[in-house]
Amino acid sequence: AANRRARLIAELRGGARIDTGRLQLDPRESSAEVLVRRVVDSIEAGTSREIRLDVEADLPEVFADPDKFTQVVTNLVENAIRHGQGQVCVSLARAESPYGVRITVDDEGDGIPVELRRRVFTKFWTTGDSGGSGLGMYIVGGLARAHGGWVTIGDAPGGGARVMVDWPSDDQRPE
Repeated sequence: AANRRARLIAELRGGARIDTGRLQLDPRESSAEVLVRRVVDSIEAGTSREIRLDVEADLPEVFADPDKFTQVVTNLVENAIRHGQGQVCVSLARAESPYGVRITVDDEGDGIPVELRRRVFTKFWTTGDSGGSGLGMYIVGGLARAHGGWVTIGDAPGGGARVMVDWPSDDQRPE
């Protein structure tokens, strides 16, 4: 309960910083593979669900604040576990220029209906009875945009949700 409360407080602070433009970033060239592997290993240690990680060879580094990048990936993988069933698949692949890496998280749940896909990035929006603060995807979108990246939602092969984050390999932050 204490960990959940601490995380909620951190999410509220993060959301407020995104809202007010006071988000502090310390971006640098970082290995997406190393950061994502740490997240997957950590979450997998605390769940009985399988998380598959596929990494394309010779990925460029990303230009990211490692803590914020880790927060994005953590939110995506935890959402996939919370809202899906079966296996969660995380993949890293080269993205189209000017972006460096595409992070894709697929689950085997019910998916996200097309008409709701924009709403998931709204602060405090939740669906179902699986818990959550309604801030996770709001923060994912805000942190990705703050780095010059982009988030899209689609359908995973065979059903479920697919969330893709294109993350730049160089400084693409908005002015």
